[in-house]
Amino acid sequence: MSELLHPRDLQFLLYELLDVEALTARPRFAEQSREIYDAVLETARAVAEEHYFPNRKRNDQEEPQIVDGVVVTQSDLKPAYAATAEAGIIPPHTTPSGAACSSRTRSPVRRSPGSRRRTSGARAIRCSPPAPRT
Repeated sequence: MSELLHPRDLQFLLYELLDVEALTARPRFAEQSREIYDAVLETARAVAEEHYFPNRKRNDQEEPQIVDGVVVTQSDLKPAYAATAEAGIIPPHTTPSGAACSSRTRSPVRRSPGSRRRTSGARAIRCSPPAPRT
């Protein structure tokens, strides 16, 4: 297991410093428990170690960009995002605002000769506005 963030440090922050378990006294969180929180964190850790951690350097070198109004990310993020959604951590193909998104491979973007950023195999992500709430 890689040490992205030591589990004991996270437990200290959540349960001792922030007292996250106190949320369960509120009606909205009454059905939750420390066991549920720990399970979610363990699932998130597994997804991060398998899908995000191996590509961390490339993610830093090839930061997301907005090109012609489209967010372009490096290609390894699509399976990582899909694994995150499959694990139930985020809803599939949506943004935090609820907008539906789709992605497609984009041809490389031209850069000045001295540019260090590459976009070969980048993904273009287009999002529609979120549906109005009823």
